[in-house]
Amino acid sequence: MGKKFLTTLSALMLAAAMSASMFSLAACGNKDNENEKDPPRQELTDKELEGTVLADWTDGKAKPVFESDGWTNESVFNTQWKADNVKYENGTMKLTITDNPAGSEETNNEYFGGEARTHQYFGYGDFEVCMKPAKKAGTASTFFTCTGNYDTNPNTGKPNPWDEIDIEFLGSDTTEVQFNYYVNGVGNHEYMYDLGFDASEEFHEYGFRWTEDYIVWFVDDEPVYKVEATADSPMPSTAGRILMNYWCGTEEAEGWMGEYSNPGSEGAEYKWVKTSAEVEWGEIPEEVEVEEFEGDWTEIDALAIELEASTNDAETDYTISAGSDGKSADVTWTKAGTYNNVSYGLAENDATEKNWLHMTLKNNSSTETTSARINVRSELGGVTTTTNSYGFGNGELLRTNAGEGTFVDLAPNTTVELEIKYTGVISKVEIMLDSLQSSVITKSGNITISDVKLAKQGEVEIPDVPESNNQGININGEKHIIEGDLGGTFYIINSNEDLNSIDVTYTGIPGASYKNVNITDIKSVAGDKTTLTFTVKNNGTENVTMRADVVGEKAVNANHSVCNISATINGEAAATDAEWGGSTFTLAAGETYTIVVAYDAKYVPSSLQIMLDSSVYNDTATHSGDVTISNITFSGEYVPEEGGEEEEPDEPVVPGESTSIDLANTTVYGGSYTTTTNADNTLDVTYTDVAGNSYQVIELQGIATSLQPKNVFTAKVTNNGTETVNFRLNITANQVGNNASCNVSATQDGTAVRTDTEWGGSFFTIEAGATVTIQVVYDNARTLLAVQFMIDSSVGDATLRSGNVTISEMALALIAE
Repeated sequence: MGKKFLTTLSALMLAAAMSASMFSLAACGNKDNENEKDPPRQELTDKELEGTVLADWTDGKAKPVFESDGWTNESVFNTQWKADNVKYENGTMKLTITDNPAGSEETNNEYFGGEARTHQYFGYGDFEVCMKPAKKAGTASTFFTCTGNYDTNPNTGKPNPWDEIDIEFLGSDTTEVQFNYYVNGVGNHEYMYDLGFDASEEFHEYGFRWTEDYIVWFVDDEPVYKVEATADSPMPSTAGRILMNYWCGTEEAEGWMGEYSNPGSEGAEYKWVKTSAEVEWGEIPEEVEVEEFEGDWTEIDALAIELEASTNDAETDYTISAGSDGKSADVTWTKAGTYNNVSYGLAENDATEKNWLHMTLKNNSSTETTSARINVRSELGGVTTTTNSYGFGNGELLRTNAGEGTFVDLAPNTTVELEIKYTGVISKVEIMLDSLQSSVITKSGNITISDVKLAKQGEVEIPDVPESNNQGININGEKHIIEGDLGGTFYIINSNEDLNSIDVTYTGIPGASYKNVNITDIKSVAGDKTTLTFTVKNNGTENVTMRADVVGEKAVNANHSVCNISATINGEAAATDAEWGGSTFTLAAGETYTIVVAYDAKYVPSSLQIMLDSSVYNDTATHSGDVTISNITFSGEYVPEEGGEEEEPDEPVVPGESTSIDLANTTVYGGSYTTTTNADNTLDVTYTDVAGNSYQVIELQGIATSLQPKNVFTAKVTNNGTETVNFRLNITANQVGNNASCNVSATQDGTAVRTDTEWGGSFFTIEAGATVTIQVVYDNARTLLAVQFMIDSSVGDATLRSGNVTISEMALALIAE
């Protein structure tokens, strides 16, 4: 789920979807009640929703849907998702809100909330739910489809745009329901529908039909509201998950949600979900069989441990005090950093022929709950990996993520006895304490670690370490040995001299780890060429996402040194990322492909990196595969520019007669920013704690007719703050491929700056106290929509930034091509 960039009620929802199974449903609710009110209706004749059952909670948990756990959507949510807040009782799935003793409104997690989402992603079709929202001020009960840049499209290898379709109930008035949708992050399509009954009193059916040309919403099988696509307002088009969640907002949301307080037994309840949509991608995971440890831990001696902190700098201040017996240790802290940990090693003679770990954690604080993750680290072929299979805390099954460890919350003054099943030969145990976030937080804690014991039950599973025969490959007559992330659970290389190929096999590669095999010192064969060609065959049974980077010694831009210009796969164009580098290809199981990458040799190509199933942004899955790469060749003649000088940027466009944008006649959408339109036609923007990867926007709406006949946007931007501001500007339009921005080029004070023509946007850097003139040339042949500013929200990191900016002298001009 994506996670940190939605800011309005609808925007802040996440979404999910699954495959369908056929069986009959009990009636959702009483459909015979006459409406007590006469809600406004369109004259609609759409046929009833169709679909088969995706999830039914009559008998408890439904496999296509899973519980969100361990994160928050940030502002304006004041809710952290917790699996325990999704309950299966009385033939329903019930989402609840409870106090979070370790949370605060400052960190957007003062409460725990419930969210359920499908494993799979669905496209166009009918979506329907039988639900009963909660009647509680300050809350929202929802059903929606959604995707965003936290999801990666396996067909493109790129983050999805933010597309969403919503059904939302505010607990302050459950006689109304809100319908809404987003297209590539553009929303503001809210419509409040008067139901004529109180939805919180009994179950009813709600749904929508989603097509390329329109969306129509239904209540109890009756179509009640419809929107249709226009040239200026397309419909959502990207497959998403189906989601249901129940949450409360921060003080910032009280104006429209009401104030939340005093969690009780209330919650949003759901009987079933149906859909007619096809699964676009995603799979329902296989269930993991678990067994309990049947031995007696009291009969096993505790091991001596010597605890170490992973760091002792500004990131964290873990202080360790060893127990007098050498078999325990206290850990205290007042702040926690990013995934920092304390750890202890285990001698090989203690760990041999063992597969269960025992450990006791005691929370000595009387007020603070500690969140902990325990990673069992094992050696495999010289590589250390996390090998937890599953774990128990005081006899209760705990959440364990493959490759990430076992999670447990320690309430104040409590002791938890941990039992963790693992594979491999354990070498070290890492314990992350309140550090499962991407920034440093102020958080006090004190725990005691003791009773570390190892035992064996059943067969000890030691994964095989594949053998490698890395003899390299001939490229343009030269022998090159393969390097990179080799061995163990990473890539295994076997060369075939007769076929001049390498076979690459791998097991358990994390999807966003950017592990790679690489060939260094290619300057002699690639430096005077322009084209890379090679053959690749997917020998496995699953699709493989492959990324190929020709890496230069010189930086291409601030983000990368990858020289790739364009690429094809079997003659068809493939995606090349101009912003972050690399060309990405999808390899179908059993198929053979010819890959061609054009690159710019002026950046001095020095290595070739190939990533297999490891370069999909935000992919939390692990992958295995078998790929053969052969016939690597560099060709084409590179002719350096005269004098060896690099290409100068184009001269900035000089606008002709321009027309000012009148803010008095323009709708300004501010999102999480505070915007003020002044009498002198300037726009002030202030913001606090905006995350660098949240992609928040300020949007000038209602100016499409002014944009269309022009093709240059100019403005002055003043940074009134004390820190440098990262400023991104999008002239938005109908989406083409990945790009809903039609920017062509841009300058800052007459100097060319980067414009991303694949994913959109022009990027400016404005020093503290500076005033700059920015200019964007855009393509007016596309259907124009609006102007978007992203201020300190599109940097790509999670750092929180605050600032104050004034935008002035906004104007449009037409420059002949």
